[in-house]
Amino acid sequence: MAARARVVNAPSTRIAVRAAVIAVVAVLAASVVDVASATAAPSFNGVVLDARLITVNTATASATVRIDPTPGGSLAQPPLDLLTKGVVLYTSTVNGSLAHSYRAGGFMDPFETTVPVDGDTSTYPFHHLRVGISALASTAGGVRSGKTVPLLLHVSSSLAGYRVSTQSAVREGPVVDVVLHVDPSWAAVLFAVFIMLVMWALALGALAVAVSLLARRRRFEGAFAGFLAVLLFAFPTVRNSLPGIPPVGVLFDYASFFWAEALVALALIALITGWTMRALAGTTERRD
Repeated sequence: MAARARVVNAPSTRIAVRAAVIAVVAVLAASVVDVASATAAPSFNGVVLDARLITVNTATASATVRIDPTPGGSLAQPPLDLLTKGVVLYTSTVNGSLAHSYRAGGFMDPFETTVPVDGDTSTYPFHHLRVGISALASTAGGVRSGKTVPLLLHVSSSLAGYRVSTQSAVREGPVVDVVLHVDPSWAAVLFAVFIMLVMWALALGALAVAVSLLARRRRFEGAFAGFLAVLLFAFPTVRNSLPGIPPVGVLFDYASFFWAEALVALALIALITGWTMRALAGTTERRD
């Protein structure tokens, strides 16, 4: 009888355990939903700007920023986030401020703007740059007749070869202004230093070979002369291909590029002059 009782009670026990587990899971799920709803931030009543730094041009001292505006709160009409009011968005550019007008009932299309870059680029590859992004928005009519619209600015970067940092990547207020500190990445710095060393090594090697050929009165080496000529014009190409390098006249040039060009040119001129003078004098050349 006791065995039968245990057999009969086993299914009911399993059912009770399953019911208890389901009840606990339901309570936990309800508590999570309540906490999430209680801590959820209210929708921002204004325009949210997602700004992304795309490119930095040290030659023109400018940077390209892609801005994606999105209305929120009373300015957005769900479910497509259409504008309920006309909005004029002003952003900073290299030529001053630029107005972007959006009509009520339409979308706020993203756009790209060119902003100025501050900083001393003469110390490349150890330079430090600053990129400023400013924005202001108002209702239809502009800043003179319209009302100010609150802005929430989020800043991000997808820029290769640079390290972008800021004290706060989020700004909120009627006027938003953020300054990004843009520095070359460590990989870019190490690569530039490596190229500097390579230029020095090639230039010194070319000069040493040229001096050896002249001192030993070797015969004309057309292949080596061609190599020096190619090297002379290859250095500028390599120099200009470095990531984010400004125009000629930076620290990189004074530390290696100008010296490498001068040494290779000196070696080539010395070889040509020595062989020419030897031919005019009628002296013999060693072929060993």
